[in-house]
Amino acid sequence: MFVLYCPVCDRRTLLGVDEVDWVENLTRGVISVSGHCPLGHAAVILTGDAFTPHADPRYFGPAPRVWTKPVHRLRGWLRTRFEMSRDLPGPFYRF
Repeated sequence: MFVLYCPVCDRRTLLGVDEVDWVENLTRGVISVSGHCPLGHAAVILTGDAFTPHADPRYFGPAPRVWTKPVHRLRGWLRTRFEMSRDLPGPFYRF
């Protein structure tokens, strides 16, 4: 099954395998599937490997544990030494 968008009707419908009129391999990784919407308008679906999302080759994943573990340990040490207080000091109060 394919999701078919008809620009004339401005809606999406499901196109079953028995409703496909023509399948053509345009280039490597691009397949054209032709069919009709339920109202009879012709529509084309472009699909294939060229339209599937791939992982970004520039992303190398999370930081290695070699760096994250010491940073978490340092953050915990700083948190115990310097407690954060959200209260305003006395001179900042007007009344």
